[in-house]
Amino acid sequence: MARDLTTIDDLTPETVAISDLRPHPCNYREHPADQLEHLIASIEEHGLYRPIVIARDNVILAGHGLIAALTKMGRATAPVYRLSIASDGPRALKVLTGDNEIEHLAIQDDRALTEILKELSSIEALMGTGFDDMMVASLAFVTRPVSEIADFDAAAEWAGAGMPEYDEGQNAIKIVVSFRNAEHRAAFIERLGLDLTPTSRTTWWPPKGREDLASLRFEA
Repeated sequence: MARDLTTIDDLTPETVAISDLRPHPCNYREHPADQLEHLIASIEEHGLYRPIVIARDNVILAGHGLIAALTKMGRATAPVYRLSIASDGPRALKVLTGDNEIEHLAIQDDRALTEILKELSSIEALMGTGFDDMMVASLAFVTRPVSEIADFDAAAEWAGAGMPEYDEGQNAIKIVVSFRNAEHRAAFIERLGLDLTPTSRTTWWPPKGREDLASLRFEA
């Protein structure tokens, strides 16, 4: 039996009520508030340029985060592409996982990315890109040798993140924490309730005390 080769290119988008859409029961991604803020900013500035794909029974296959963002924006309808496939079949699972994972197979030049983001941040805010200034600083820190960026404060200054300076000789107490593996690092971060990215190397303690020059500074 020949497979139905209908693709998005063969389809016309239709407008459906968001209340009629259902998340796929196997969707394994959550969309936290900070991601939704970036999605909303992008939609408001550029419109909805990424497709939302649903199965024939209105189950979402691609675009769960976009639907969440549109809902938070108060939108009642959304443009979608409807594939003529069952939501509980293997093709639906391929769309669901492929939409999330294929992009990760790309080889990314993080150093070049930081240059783009730095240039952009000098013109306007990064909201809507998926990055903020501190994330750019973290990425710059791990993609450049010490000869270019000596420490995280230098990375923050390079990125324009505004990390305040601290006086190592008088007020600040600096300690270095080493871990045997990524699991131990993650457990430590969770135990302290820190909000760090996988590439973060420094933080202040208490977490909300960046302006307090007497705070402890952990390097993880």
